[in-house]
This record gives sequence, C-alpha cells and structure tokens, in this order.
Amino acid sequence: MYFRNIPYLYLLVVLLSFETAADVSSDSSEHFIVTPNKCVALREGRPCYAVVSVNWKKINIGNYCLRNSKNKKIMQCWTSQNTGIYQYEFNSEKNQLFELINTQTGTVSGQAGIKVHWVYTNKQKKRRWRLF
Repeated sequence: MYFRNIPYLYLLVVLLSFETAADVSSDSSEHFIVTPNKCVALREGRPCYAVVSVNWKKINIGNYCLRNSKNKKIMQCWTSQNTGIYQYEFNSEKNQLFELINTQTGTVSGQAGIKVHWVYTNKQKKRRWRLF
C-alpha cells in the first residue's frame, strides 16, 4: 500500500539532486556556485540536511567574505585570494541565500542559494465534531 509510491520518491530525489550553477557574470573565468542548490525534506516544515559546498573564483585578487544574506552573519573570509571553497552543513526548513562580499569595497560580488523542497506537504483536514 505505502510501497507503491517509493519509486516516485526515488525519482523525485534523483531529479532534484542535479547540480545547477548561479554564475556571477557572463565571463566564464568568474563564478560563485552553491552545490547542491536544492535540498529535499520528507515533510513540509521539517528541516532538510545536506553538506553544501560553496565554490567561488574571481579575476582580481582581493579580500572576500562569505555571509548569509538574511542575518548578515559572516561564515568565512579569505585574504589576498581570488578563489575559495567552503563546506557547510545545511540544516534548515527555509531557503538560504549566500553572498560573496568584497571587503575592500563593501560590494556584493555574487549571490547564490539553496532551496528547500518537500516530498509531502502538510494537508490538515478540519475535523468538526457534531453530536447530531
């Protein structure tokens, strides 16, 4: 009964796990990529767990910091670098967006994020008790 939907569940997980990239510019030598960019939780409202890798490359050497764009928390900084890799253990029910900041100019050099998807949404039925 419940085992009928398992092949569809596996198919959904495989389709959502393909890697896509968010490019900073049209120049192929610069990039800012978060992989995977999707995370699948079983039910809506439950946290999704994944090991996220943030990979970036710039043309100019400089001081860069990676931060969470929602709470502006600095996650990692690099000095005198033009490339960087950061591994992050993602544990959230909500989407997260990351920013690469050039600390010398204070400008955002790139944005990319991870989206949370669910296999099952919460469908709560309203149950009303009636005596008659």
